[in-house]
Amino acid sequence: MSDFAGNEELLQDFLTEANELLADIDNRLVDLEKSPEEAALLNAVFRNFHTIKGGAGFLGATELVKLCHLTENLFDRLRNGQLALDPQLMDVILAVTAEVRTMFGSLAAMRQPEPAPAELLAAL
Repeated sequence: MSDFAGNEELLQDFLTEANELLADIDNRLVDLEKSPEEAALLNAVFRNFHTIKGGAGFLGATELVKLCHLTENLFDRLRNGQLALDPQLMDVILAVTAEVRTMFGSLAAMRQPEPAPAELLAAL
């Protein structure tokens, strides 16, 4: 039985929008590698994770919410100059986007996502 019985259309709408947001994140991460302190890029990635988190929360996808929330916090620290974007941190962010895709796959299969790996959560 589906974890989303009765909400299939809502879930599909979320996945469509969330996949577009994640594709935008990917594009902006490429730009951030060239301009790691550009506020507009950092703000855009923060907002995209925030929007994904909100939709996931509405669907009760708590593990996706948790991952997006921690990533949002990371981007907030980057935006405020408390952290600097370096290659190691970019690797963590790329691991996050890969895990978000895995979670989207679970959602597309009408299942709640599994928790993100503990080491990824700890890196955030």
